[in-house]
Amino acid sequence: MNYFVSENVFTFNSGTEHAQAKRVQLFTEQGQSAQYVTRNYNRFLARDAEAIGLHAEQVLNMYDFFQGVTDVPREEVSLRLLPQIPLDEYHIEGHGPNYSTINHAGRELARINVMPATVGLVNDIVYYDRYGNTTARENFDWRGFKSSVDYFHPDGNLAVQKMLNLAGETVIEISHMKVNGTLYPTMWKLLNYKGHDWRFNTEDQLFLFFLNEITAEHPGSILVSDRRSLDHVVADVQFAAKKFAVLHDIHTPDIKNPIRGKLYDAYLNVLERRVRDFDAILVPTPEQQADLQKRYSGVDFRVVPDTFVPQAQLAASRLRLPDRQAGNILFMGRLSPEKRPDQAIRALARVVKSVPSATLTFHGYPANAEILNELKALANQLGVTNSVIFGDYITGDALAAAYQRAQVIVQTSVAEGFGMNLVEAMSYGVPVVSYDITYGTRELIHDGVNGYVVANGAHGEMADRIVSILSDDGVWADLSAAAYDKAVTFNGQAMMAAWQQALQ
Repeated sequence: MNYFVSENVFTFNSGTEHAQAKRVQLFTEQGQSAQYVTRNYNRFLARDAEAIGLHAEQVLNMYDFFQGVTDVPREEVSLRLLPQIPLDEYHIEGHGPNYSTINHAGRELARINVMPATVGLVNDIVYYDRYGNTTARENFDWRGFKSSVDYFHPDGNLAVQKMLNLAGETVIEISHMKVNGTLYPTMWKLLNYKGHDWRFNTEDQLFLFFLNEITAEHPGSILVSDRRSLDHVVADVQFAAKKFAVLHDIHTPDIKNPIRGKLYDAYLNVLERRVRDFDAILVPTPEQQADLQKRYSGVDFRVVPDTFVPQAQLAASRLRLPDRQAGNILFMGRLSPEKRPDQAIRALARVVKSVPSATLTFHGYPANAEILNELKALANQLGVTNSVIFGDYITGDALAAAYQRAQVIVQTSVAEGFGMNLVEAMSYGVPVVSYDITYGTRELIHDGVNGYVVANGAHGEMADRIVSILSDDGVWADLSAAAYDKAVTFNGQAMMAAWQQALQ
């Protein structure tokens, strides 16, 4: 079994999670066993995994494993049909679509909060004492069962979390205490596992125990660490046949000096302190491999693809220009300073002078509310408010539709590890205009063939290239055809061969 190890599948995921999910899909398509392994407790994991194209059998969570709920199908249970609430004795009173209360003898005993984006399904039930203080909270999994219970101190601080199996028995207990005035989880108890109780001081210690359990049960297993926060845990696993770490991003903030620049702190374990505990370090591009090999001559760095294009997508009909939304410029990615989304707005302000109908659509979650407000203010300042669309973070069919509408995609990042969003865009025939950055740009974009590479930070030059694409149907058609052709090189068979070679 191939286990790809990370913290979580989130509601809003970064490129790391998307790359990891794509890899699981690649291995599955090519008939290889693989699972996306997560550490964090997440009641919405089934929903979030499905949103990025993963099925239940492709995801393995530590808490689900010990709770015995890895393969539980979803069952929608209305808050008014919960068997634990005897309606002949207690009264449920609705207070709009978001919550109801449980009342008895004129007193409010509990509040039932409705699960987000559902109608009447239970998210949690909060219980009160006679003085209105919160005493406990029962938390329900997206799949419809009670997953955990939180107990609170009289001052309202969390005291104990209990994770349950389907029979309602506690299988994991997490104690919380104040350390120097701040509340922390301080002990994890794994109860009656294989007839024994186990204690751990940290969640990572429990996670190491879990990884040792699953690799011992599946001899010959390979572990791939995807999150730098978990490299030290994977490094300590005893029973894996091989262990690798894959880098998804540039390793230093000093983008002009990647060979000698100061490492990001998160990379110290994987590249220095614990590097000898891995069979090899995997990177997405030959360029990063060369830089790291010069920096660490004794370390085995290997190149693996950070994405792939599914066969179903490659077999789809190629879209023509009339199928697109005229003038649609796409920015796909997190709205954060290192992505420089403001540069895309500045480029648009120049584009609309030549192509007044051009629009710029952002799809990605903002790092914070401040940056979103700053981008909106910039659009207003440059007079393009009506030409800039701030769309949602999207996946699945909505993501495909965004690529199908787009006439061009732009990349304005300070640096990248690869650029899987560009490969996705090219698989829909979308030409790319990107700054010349480290890494991946020259690997993916052949200047004048499937897009254009312009000088880093030259938003005026970027605008000129966008105008040349939007203004000439022939130019667009040639670039689009080449984008489709480039995407074909990321087919499953070729990418699987690269992974198999890297994992030797």
